[in-house]
Amino acid sequence: MLRTLLGRISRVPIGIACLLFAGISASAAAYPDKPIKLVVPQAAGGGTDVIGRLWADYLARQLKMPVVVENRPGANGILASSYVAKQPADGYTVLVSGVSYLAFNPHMYKNMPYQPARDFDGVSLLVNTPFLLVAGTQTGIRSLDELAARAKAEPESLNFASAGKGNSTHLVVEMLAQKTGMKLTHVPYNGAAAGLTSVMANQTQMMADVLNTGAVQANAGKVVPLAVVGSKRAASVPDVPTLAELGFKDFPMPGWYALVAPKGTPPQAVARLNAETRRFFDDPAVKARLQELQLEPLPSSPETVAEWTARDSATWGPLIRQLGLSND
Repeated sequence: MLRTLLGRISRVPIGIACLLFAGISASAAAYPDKPIKLVVPQAAGGGTDVIGRLWADYLARQLKMPVVVENRPGANGILASSYVAKQPADGYTVLVSGVSYLAFNPHMYKNMPYQPARDFDGVSLLVNTPFLLVAGTQTGIRSLDELAARAKAEPESLNFASAGKGNSTHLVVEMLAQKTGMKLTHVPYNGAAAGLTSVMANQTQMMADVLNTGAVQANAGKVVPLAVVGSKRAASVPDVPTLAELGFKDFPMPGWYALVAPKGTPPQAVARLNAETRRFFDDPAVKARLQELQLEPLPSSPETVAEWTARDSATWGPLIRQLGLSND
């Protein structure tokens, strides 16, 4: 049968065969030939939205094709993620996701309507948001060592604020407490701004907030910076050491973002989006904006998204279960 099939193919006129292959090549090269939708799991103006729109604006200019941003906030990213998981896998729907939605949520919800490994193909990592660990000015705490000593001497006497239960700002402090043996009391707030305000008002004693926000208040003298949770020191607080410098060399990054598409998206579409994302990081205007926002670029292969998701699920999942966290 195989010999018969090969014989039939060999009898196809060369000109027709060339046209067939040219048609396939042209179809692949034509992507995209209609607008791309970028779904953002936060409201307009949020951190994920800012990053997504920066990428969408750049991509639209490069592709000479509209990239439409659609905000679908709610349920800790579940509304947006489950929506994208059900869209056609044709390369025209992309989601700005991140560690919370890919690695935290599967451990926080028993009946989650999407599963990262089953429902998404990675396109590229985007950026990491470093965190800044800060203490209130009235605590007298000026370093991580002093914080650990106080927390051990007076177990559960120190309260830490977060942007909400199971949020990155919550889990990063819980992870640090686990590694140092600190006993702290968690006080969740409805958003990072409210949490940081509580630290400045001495209602709580410490918090891990995103660097871009925490550094502003630290430089204004309203909070005391203790450590940067990131890969390197921050230019905005150059005298503040990283956790790695303080002995925590393998501390996980709690604030990375990525681009994903519905499972089964054509490889040529994923490859094109990945290539454009790599060029995105090389653009001078993009570099300047990311530096202004204090975001670390993360150029990567599509496969890296799944690798980071699996790694961080294995890292944060046990902590989430140990804390008994659930949003069901």
